[in-house]
Amino acid sequence: MTMWTETVEVLREAMFAYAHATNGNLGAGILTVTCLARLALFPLMLRLSRASAEHQRRVREIQPELDVIKTRFKGNPQRLAEETRQVFAREGIPMLPLSGFLGALAPAPVLLALYSAVRQCAAVGGRFLWIADISRPDRLLAMLVAAVAVGAASLAPQPDGQQSRTLMTFLPAVITMIVLWKMAAGVGLYWGVSSAVGAAQTLMLNPRTSSRGRHA
Repeated sequence: MTMWTETVEVLREAMFAYAHATNGNLGAGILTVTCLARLALFPLMLRLSRASAEHQRRVREIQPELDVIKTRFKGNPQRLAEETRQVFAREGIPMLPLSGFLGALAPAPVLLALYSAVRQCAAVGGRFLWIADISRPDRLLAMLVAAVAVGAASLAPQPDGQQSRTLMTFLPAVITMIVLWKMAAGVGLYWGVSSAVGAAQTLMLNPRTSSRGRHA
């Protein structure tokens, strides 16, 4: 048995164990294990996010100089790249931050294994709250998770321009609705928890994000 299979099996069995503790409610088992797994990853993700935010802050400080270089050498790509590299080297700023790369890759194996375990448990079915069968789609859950996705996106750093901000805020909700509209409700529970944890991570990284957005 491979490590991947073992990880998925451990997560799936944990979901069944928590379900057994809640009178056989698999929805509760999925929700509990997903919450615990995301919370276990939370410190790592927060640390990587802070490192990435610090890198972005330092890049913004040298952006005026980079804009001048871009204008001056727009007809000479090689000189433009060299001058840009020299500015980053002088300031001690990596052009490709390791934190951003790790932030994308570090949690991927765990989250993929968790998603696989959730799908297997959801296929068994069962009632959870108003959801008659977690193995079938639930439109109300899809809409609620989409609303959470909008909230999480609105807390994230936004690009300049009203149209771009609107797109970046509501695009996650549209994607969520399309995916969950015909997917098992058990997966929707996993998706909702992930979006909520992402929003909490953004708030902890910068508690004033939402207030700045309202006053922008």
